[in-house]
Amino acid sequence: MQNFTPLSVPEWLAVPGYEGSYEVSCHGEVRSITRQVPYGRHGCTVYKGRTLKLTKIRNGYFTVKLALAGHTRTTYVHELVLRAYKGPRPFTEERGEIRHLNGDKTDNSLWNLAYGTITENAADRIRHRNGK
Repeated sequence: MQNFTPLSVPEWLAVPGYEGSYEVSCHGEVRSITRQVPYGRHGCTVYKGRTLKLTKIRNGYFTVKLALAGHTRTTYVHELVLRAYKGPRPFTEERGEIRHLNGDKTDNSLWNLAYGTITENAADRIRHRNGK
């Protein structure tokens, strides 16, 4: 397993399933890539790349909306970061979960995220005193 340390300049990787359209940084930022998209019978539209706005939802996590081929999907940012940098979520006997190691749901930095089990996630909540 590879160890990651904070970088001052973020590294960007393609979002799995959205290669060529979106990238995610090790700091938890998401950006679109400048691209040409076919539009109607008369050519294409150019979408200028930009950093996307993250939305904090009721449960305290950040989400972002990604669009591809006319379909929009809202996705957790922490899920995008781990899928891009560590691969797909492992599913074990105890369903695979994403852990925020410092207990801060809004910190989607790669070095704060890890795959784990339900038991590990529950222990994290107790350790950080943010469980119910």
